Amino acid sequence: MIAAQLSAKVFLGEPICRNQEWLNISIRYTVDAFQAARKLRTFAPFVRPFIYPFLSELRVVQDHVKKARSIIEPEVLARRRARREAALTGKVPKSTDAIGWFEDVAAGRPFDFVHAQLLLSVVAIHTTSLTIMTLLYDLTANPQYIDLLREEITQVLTEDGGWKKTSLYKMKLLDSCMKESQRVHVLGANVMTRRVEKPVTLSDGTKLPKGSHLSMPTFQMYDTRHWGPDAGKFDGHRFLNMRSQAGQENKWQFVTTSAEHMGFGHGMHACPGRFFASNEIKIAIAHLLLKYDWKFEGEQPTSLTESEYVPDPNAKIWYKSREPEIEL
Repeated sequence: MIAAQLSAKVFLGEPICRNQEWLNISIRYTVDAFQAARKLRTFAPFVRPFIYPFLSELRVVQDHVKKARSIIEPEVLARRRARREAALTGKVPKSTDAIGWFEDVAAGRPFDFVHAQLLLSVVAIHTTSLTIMTLLYDLTANPQYIDLLREEITQVLTEDGGWKKTSLYKMKLLDSCMKESQRVHVLGANVMTRRVEKPVTLSDGTKLPKGSHLSMPTFQMYDTRHWGPDAGKFDGHRFLNMRSQAGQENKWQFVTTSAEHMGFGHGMHACPGRFFASNEIKIAIAHLLLKYDWKFEGEQPTSLTESEYVPDPNAKIWYKSREPEIEL
């Protein structure tokens, strides 16, 4: 829910970001849409246009879209009227959320603003939630970092007089812990899966026939030859120390991709939303650490699956309110 609320604030702004029905839709839509897609794939492609109206999984998704439209449409139409009126005076307001950004990019061309918002939810909410949950589990299992992070967050916000974009960049230990958590808990055994659209011959003579699939392995993210003998252990200082080396300051940031660390993919198709996600995660973790104490009931939860890392959302974790060192 934290990731859904944070994302809605940026994507939709007030007052929809506090609409509980929308928050529930934005969370459920991704899960239900993927379930519907899996069901639809069990049928031959030529049958799908005829069979989908009869699938209960598809009807659930369509219901989400219908309810989302009833929530979002009035706000979008009201803003469009306001923009037209403002344009007459030459004072068009600056867009501050994704509703306005979509309008700016569309430049008058028609588009479905409801599907646009739902697709943003698909790519932003669950991935961010998993990352926040995994990092919180790692920090709870390694409590020596919690006080260090509280100290860093408090110092940065005190020096900057509150939240600024540069404040998030200065939280370098937090950034390091985020990247290390992403490294230790690789999302999947393979990333960057692609389908070959036309025959390709690589420089070493390897032939990739049309229709074949390929992906990049992620074993290098925990390979001892690159990370050392402690590659399988969480070291919150790992990337902070690597960034302290000459010429390495920018290479090992959370948002930086490389062949050694493909948490966000790599190359021209690396995740474009990683910068937003980084800021979102840092703000969420700052609130969670400064306002609460955390403790496991037993050991750190393991992944729900073996082929990909999925933190157990039903794991028991104790928390207790505390007085934050600084007003957030």
